[in-house]
Amino acid sequence: MKENRINYSSMSEVFELLKHHKVNYAILRNYDNLLDDEIYMGGHGDVDLICEDSTVFAKVLNAQPHDFHVKNGKSDGTHYYTYVQNNYVSLDLRHFGDGYYCEKWEKQMLARKIIHNGFYILNESDYFFTLIYHAIYQKPSLTIEYRDRLTAMAKNLNLDGGTGSSQDFITLLETYMRHNNYRYQYPKDKYVPFNKKNIQDKSLLDFHFKEYFKNTVLHSKIAVISFLVKTKHCLFKK
Repeated sequence: MKENRINYSSMSEVFELLKHHKVNYAILRNYDNLLDDEIYMGGHGDVDLICEDSTVFAKVLNAQPHDFHVKNGKSDGTHYYTYVQNNYVSLDLRHFGDGYYCEKWEKQMLARKIIHNGFYILNESDYFFTLIYHAIYQKPSLTIEYRDRLTAMAKNLNLDGGTGSSQDFITLLETYMRHNNYRYQYPKDKYVPFNKKNIQDKSLLDFHFKEYFKNTVLHSKIAVISFLVKTKHCLFKK
């Protein structure tokens, strides 16, 4: 796909452009250093966000779709990139109806967004519960880094994080989901894992065979790759 490159002077310029065009979005996480140009050096910068319409968001910024995620000349609507001071910046544009979170939650988290340093972020409660969802269902396992961060966030929200185990955080999340009528959904992005085995209340899961099949294939590939890597390490140790 031919690239029509735009090079922004800063991330602040990016956010000012989004504000000017009244684009509805919020950064999902890891926003503390988002305006520091240094983090984009060497193409290591990436931005995870939720928006109402990813095609509108990309059009406003003239963001380009990743070639890897273009099929039959069509973008997958999620994976884009742009440039800031000649540094490559990856944009993951999660959007309404993509199953990354359920659509009702996606709409309400944007309705509750707050301004921070000139760009929009989730409010404290949505940030906490979406981070539980991300750390436990969209990652291989709950890491120490995520556990510590979630424990601190729970304390700030006056919530009981228990011992900081996956089960404790899932209990908090599912209580919140039932209260707000939110659902577990299979992500339409086939590259996003969905560890449904961690769900405690199975009645909260919306089952769709197509997404279930794609997710099962992804987990099978991950398991095979993991097995091959472990086998390779064992062989080289001998």
